This record gives sequence, C-alpha cells and structure tokens, in this order.
Amino acid sequence: MNRLFQIILFLSIILLVSCYSKTETISKKDLVKSKDMVDILTEVHLAGGVLILPHISRRFAFKDSTSNYEDILRKYGYTKTQLDNTMKYYFVKRPKQLQEIYDEVLTRLSEIETKLETELPPPPEGVKNLWEGKQTYSFPEEGVKDPVWFDIPVKDTGTYELSLSVMVYPDDKSINPGINVFFWKDNGTPDGIRDYWTRVNLSKDEVLHQYTLSKKLTDTTFTRIRGWLLDHDAQSGIWEKHMNAQSILLTKVKSSNEFIK
Repeated sequence: MNRLFQIILFLSIILLVSCYSKTETISKKDLVKSKDMVDILTEVHLAGGVLILPHISRRFAFKDSTSNYEDILRKYGYTKTQLDNTMKYYFVKRPKQLQEIYDEVLTRLSEIETKLETELPPPPEGVKNLWEGKQTYSFPEEGVKDPVWFDIPVKDTGTYELSLSVMVYPDDKSINPGINVFFWKDNGTPDGIRDYWTRVNLSKDEVLHQYTLSKKLTDTTFTRIRGWLLDHDAQSGIWEKHMNAQSILLTKVKSSNEFIK
C-alpha cells in the first residue's frame, strides 16, 4: 500500500510542480470540499488505471480517460479546474492532510481489490484442472489480436467441461468474439479430424460473465482438446482486442454436475 501511495503521489507531484507557483492565491470557493475529495480521487484513480494489480486496473480502465475524468467531477458538481486547484492547495499548504486523504483513498482501493479477488468461487475441492495455460489473459496487453490457442492431451472418454470468466469491453474491435473448442485426432493431415463443441459467443457489455461449455468424448482415438480461448473472425486493417479472461478450469466430469477427482 505504501508503494501505491508513492506512485500516486509521484504522479501528483509531476503535475503540481510543473504548473504551480507558491505565490499563487487560490480562493476557497475554487476548492473541492474535503468530504468529497476521497470519493472523487478514488474514482479518478480507478478510471486512470493506477492500481498496481493489472487485472484490477484493467477492469476500471476507460478508453477515453479525459472524458470519464470530467464525468466523475460533474457527478459531484465540480470542474477539473477546481480539482486541480484543490490538489495544488493541499500539496503546498497542507501536505499532511493530503497524505491523510490518500491514505483513505488507498484503503478504499484495497477494499475494492479484495472484493474483486473474492467475488468468483474457487474451483471445487479435489478437482483436477487440466488447463495448462495461464489463469489470466488480458488484451491488448497480451497482444492486440491473439486468439489464445491451446492444445491439451486427453486419454479417457467421458464428458469434458471448460469454464472461465470473461469481460469484453464495448470498444473491443474483434468481430464475433467467442470460445471455440474441439476434440482432435491425427489422420496424417495438417488439420486432423475435429469434433467441435458448441461455440460460445462473448458479450461486449463490460460485465464479467461466467461461461461454461462441455462435450462428451466417446472415441479414444481422439487424443487432444484444442481450440481458441478468445476466438474472433478474421479481419484486415489495424485493430485490437479489449477483453480479459480469468479463473480458467478444464475438467473431466461424470455428469453435468459431478466431477471426477
């Protein structure tokens, strides 16, 4: 938490030192009320993606940060100029009170972080996760167009189930995003023989959705589960994804609700 305070305060210092004179006089009517400062700064730093943990900052990142920054201030009845003046005033005149304000901001950010990390249930106890990739994928950080190909060996027949949580932002530029999985066996050709699962389409609504898809394997000559975790249609030109996936679980189950341990 101390490191986060240093990062936030450092960003504030860069702004203030560059534009503030100690001789400058600021009227109290141009200041944000102290009771509103914590609320505003909490939302501003969430919108700006200043949080250290990447998956938390991405969840609150906005494409047009300036527009969202001004929207936050408007919600509380202030302007950007008033907030800038208030930050300048506290930094020069009341630095101790500024640190107290940021301590409260950090406490709130920590509470949000804890809530987000615990809102999804853990995998059932004793379940073997066959997934061999990472547990978190975020775009565009991972690469602007990566569909996240995976290739996992299977030995036994039975029902296999893939579940994960995915958030796709409204400004995501991928066409027809979805989860695409198939059983695969070798027949001497590059593509092999594929038995596709039912494809799941992803919603671009900035909501963290839990997706589950499954299929029964009856033929032991199929030896792999393959697919694209965050698939999309081909398109030309410059574009990028804006989405993330987490809590990925691939299991073999006896039935729709009974896991094999």
